[in-house]
Amino acid sequence: MRLLCLSDLHLRSEAVVAAIDRQRLSPFLAQIAATVAEVSPDAVVVTGDTVTPAQVRLLSATLRTFIPAELPVIATLGNHEFWGRTFEVTLAKLKEQTLADPNIFYLDLIGAVELGGVNFVGGTLFFDGSMRIRDNQRIDQWDGWQDWRIVDIESRYMEFNAYYVDMVRAKMKPGMPTALCTHHVPHVRLNGHEPSHYSFYTGMKDLVHELPFDPMYNNYLICGHTHRRVIGEVVPGFMGVNVGSDYDDLKTFTLEV
Repeated sequence: MRLLCLSDLHLRSEAVVAAIDRQRLSPFLAQIAATVAEVSPDAVVVTGDTVTPAQVRLLSATLRTFIPAELPVIATLGNHEFWGRTFEVTLAKLKEQTLADPNIFYLDLIGAVELGGVNFVGGTLFFDGSMRIRDNQRIDQWDGWQDWRIVDIESRYMEFNAYYVDMVRAKMKPGMPTALCTHHVPHVRLNGHEPSHYSFYTGMKDLVHELPFDPMYNNYLICGHTHRRVIGEVVPGFMGVNVGSDYDDLKTFTLEV
């Protein structure tokens, strides 16, 4: 099965509106659509930070402006899509879209989907503080990082992270390959940055070895968030993909599973 991996598209509000309402693709959206057509994947994995917070309700419609309706989409939200409201309200806005397009699988809601003999598990993931660079570093020392915009994140970030970790663990299945799809990095080696103040907000130092992957199969890690491209077996035994897109700078990766 051929997967096209996308992440951190950070689509501008006006481009989304033009694509949905006027059926006119911006140059960046047209580039993404052309890549999908060229790769001709069996499914597309989109790991978050796709639209602005205000446009979460338009996420499915937006994805279908550049991914044909017949293609399955495995999708997560990113941290940006949670800005400005509570965790629960964001997930509720996502859930409202699920009946309209049953071929888009939002891991933030369902935790997993089996396609082509692979168990895709995941969700946004968030962070748990395990990648802090000082023992006394606190989450509220934002210093330019803007996840403080998420309502109650300072008191609830561990709860958000546990929501995903618990759901993923419950959805793991022996006897088949697993693709862990998250926005935040599930292992420090997928960060792509040198350790810094911002490492706290990157993800988890080593979620991978907390989960019961079946070592008899090829297993995969697909993420984004850091805008740094990391491809390969950087975590021994796993094919890793941090797509590496940045604002208006499209990066993609085609993964055979």
